[in-house]
Amino acid sequence: MAALINLHQFVSRSRVNGPGERAVVWVQGCPRACPGCFNPTSQPFKAANKVTVEELESQILAIEQIDGVTFSGGEPFCQAGVLAVLAERLHAHGLTVVIYTGYTLEELRAANRPDWVALLKESDLLIDGPYMQELYCNEPFRGSSNQQLRFLTGRIQPGDIQPSTPQAAEFTLDASGTVTATGFPQGATANEAFAEIAAILGGS
Repeated sequence: MAALINLHQFVSRSRVNGPGERAVVWVQGCPRACPGCFNPTSQPFKAANKVTVEELESQILAIEQIDGVTFSGGEPFCQAGVLAVLAERLHAHGLTVVIYTGYTLEELRAANRPDWVALLKESDLLIDGPYMQELYCNEPFRGSSNQQLRFLTGRIQPGDIQPSTPQAAEFTLDASGTVTATGFPQGATANEAFAEIAAILGGS
């Protein structure tokens, strides 16, 4: 049986989840349970939308003019083996891979798990460390100041990220009417941001 990715959410285009324009894959399940997590519904380890590597690969490759894909969650390293396979295939098509993880790079390397090693090998930019709401920062692509940008392969360079890149929340409305919120909102909780968008879409 083909290995499956337990998918929480997917958007085809985003500019707030790594440099350039990127597809974003959110996986289901995370053991960290960081207080203030922007995506708490992705934390439970439960069956969500299970897809094969081939299905998700085809979906991503069908998107025109993107720079790469970002894996977020949930915790990508809880599905490291299957995501490593997907990342390797996407690299073969010239796309870059950004990964958000609640683990630190040191923790990932020290564990010496073959599946984590495989996914690290495919990680062009690793944004690591747990979200700590008391350490909120306004640095590009980081939720809190303890998190670091780890450039691991040379495919993405520090110069690809402009220091002036503002933190921003991004909302995507798909054909079914589903609103997906992502990014780093300032001065508002996720629920407040959702309420504001819902009011706009409702015309109130």
